[in-house]
Amino acid sequence: MTNLPTGSGSNDAAPRSETKAAVIASGDSLAAKRYALAALDIAKEHGTIAEWADALSQIGEFMTDPGVRRVLENTRVSQGPKQNLVNQALADLPVLPLNLARLLVRKHRTALAGEISSQFDRLVEADSGIEHARAVTAVPLSDAERVALEQRLQDQTGHRVILDIEVDPALLGGLVVQIGDRLIDASMRARLQAMRESLVGAL
Repeated sequence: MTNLPTGSGSNDAAPRSETKAAVIASGDSLAAKRYALAALDIAKEHGTIAEWADALSQIGEFMTDPGVRRVLENTRVSQGPKQNLVNQALADLPVLPLNLARLLVRKHRTALAGEISSQFDRLVEADSGIEHARAVTAVPLSDAERVALEQRLQDQTGHRVILDIEVDPALLGGLVVQIGDRLIDASMRARLQAMRESLVGAL
């Protein structure tokens, strides 16, 4: 029989690893949003929002291709071959989006390309009064519950809300909603954690 690791160190390793991964993911998302905001400012200035959206989609699709990623994210491959690859593959793009693609290569940020495209689309929708929300629930919602939740979020934000729903039984009950930079945690798991912290603090 295989012995399982014991001791406090092994118990802490997984949470620390998960926390570090979450921090990195959050930082990447913020960086992608900054690039998307800069691109949107330029697109608005030139009246080329649709062209930028299409170009960023192409850049994201190209740079997230597994074969391309192996080259672009390989530190042993110099800038020259990477830039040549981008110039050849994306030669039909307008100059400014192509410059962004080259910048991502130069800054070693090509892994953000797909998220930049998604963030750009969300920003354009937000400008049009549309917001995306992600709800994680302990059990699947009925159609009526989904409509009610969407309506409540629209009332709170004053915008039309496009709702994506995931099911996670680990929540035990309730739901967690992410809308823009806001997180609403109304899960049973969160309530139990808060109760636990209150009890520990009272000891």
